[in-house]
Amino acid sequence: MLEKTKFNEHGTSLARAEGEYFKSFEFQTVSSFNLPRIIAFQVASAKRTAFDRATLKSDGVFRSSPRGWFTFGHASFALLFFFGHIWHGARTLFRDVFAGIDPDLDAQVEFGAFQKLGDPTTKRQGV
Repeated sequence: MLEKTKFNEHGTSLARAEGEYFKSFEFQTVSSFNLPRIIAFQVASAKRTAFDRATLKSDGVFRSSPRGWFTFGHASFALLFFFGHIWHGARTLFRDVFAGIDPDLDAQVEFGAFQKLGDPTTKRQGV
């Protein structure tokens, strides 16, 4: 399957051209252990993929416009505020559960039901 192999001055294999199956690959750069380093692909229209750095003024660093940062910032803070509201709503609704108060405890500490608060032996008589 290996048709042609190129070597540098030290005898290291640099690139190899493959058979019919690999015609969609432009070339393969291999290491000294004959492992592929770089595989550059060709698209179906036989044009190499190229990035237009001049038009987009790309320098290889991800950059965003002010509109992009504005959108990202507002979306991030919206998620924080949304989950914050959910968190605090749950804290309010389940305050007694988080404090460890038993739901059946309110029958024992009903206001005015006992002469001594929480003592079931001192239940008041109805008037």
